[in-house]
Amino acid sequence: MLDNKEIFLQSIVNHVYFAGSIRSFCTTIGLTFFRNNQNYIDRAIAIGRRANEIVVRALTLSYKELAEEIIKSDVYITPYTKDVEELTEKLFEVNLEIQIDADMKLLTSRGRASFDNETMNKVNELNNDALILVNDFNDFCSEIRRKLDSQDLFSYLYPDFYEYIINEIAVYGRDLERIISKKDYTEFYLREYTYYFNELLKKSAEFVRGFLDTSHQDVMDLATFYVDAFANLTEKYLKNRDDVSLSVETENLVREYKEFIISILKRVLNSELYFITPPVVLDKFFTNINAYLFIIDYARNLMKNK
Repeated sequence: MLDNKEIFLQSIVNHVYFAGSIRSFCTTIGLTFFRNNQNYIDRAIAIGRRANEIVVRALTLSYKELAEEIIKSDVYITPYTKDVEELTEKLFEVNLEIQIDADMKLLTSRGRASFDNETMNKVNELNNDALILVNDFNDFCSEIRRKLDSQDLFSYLYPDFYEYIINEIAVYGRDLERIISKKDYTEFYLREYTYYFNELLKKSAEFVRGFLDTSHQDVMDLATFYVDAFANLTEKYLKNRDDVSLSVETENLVREYKEFIISILKRVLNSELYFITPPVVLDKFFTNINAYLFIIDYARNLMKNK
């Protein structure tokens, strides 16, 4: 059973990454509709603001050592986030209300850890509010996906991208339910977690390939390599879910894929690559990788020390 410190740590890390992801997804969704679908734009903005409130509350509850870990891990703000968001603002003529500097100031100003009753009540309330947000966000994306499939709605994002979003945020929901129930990580849970992220990273490689100007064959070929490599790991996993070596194999591949995404971000910011999606999506793919590596390392160290 999780103690207060573990509930606190796991909650904050989940909210910073996943609620941050919902906010990023809502930004992207809002930029991919025509103005005749203002209702969906407005709903995306509203859910994005709710996600931002979750993030800010999580950052406010954090403390010095955890704040340093969050900054170092790039699970929330990466070295490319500010430039990518500014490029998105320029290309789409929108104001994303960039608050990176404010968030960094908030993180670096954190004091000592506190796991008293008052703090834990705030954490528990935050977890419950976040779970409601997850359900509302998934309902919103599922509605869009259904209407895209029936051609009752148009978005510049593929229907399958909405499925990718739904699957990623479902991981958030499952982990929140585990934390609320005070359940420890288990080896089986971590193997399933690795499987889910393996599938998400395969999808992100597919979208890198699908959103990219086809004149860049070198990037297309590398993206295809990672799609096939992650698919191969999924096949191995489904044949033997107890094979612990697959977790190590996945981590090695993820670290290679991370360097690929970094190279893409650099080339986009240098005006060398052209994608038909808001640049913020690419930074989201990067935080996805970082979150997987951070959470797996954290969970393994926690289990080792028990």
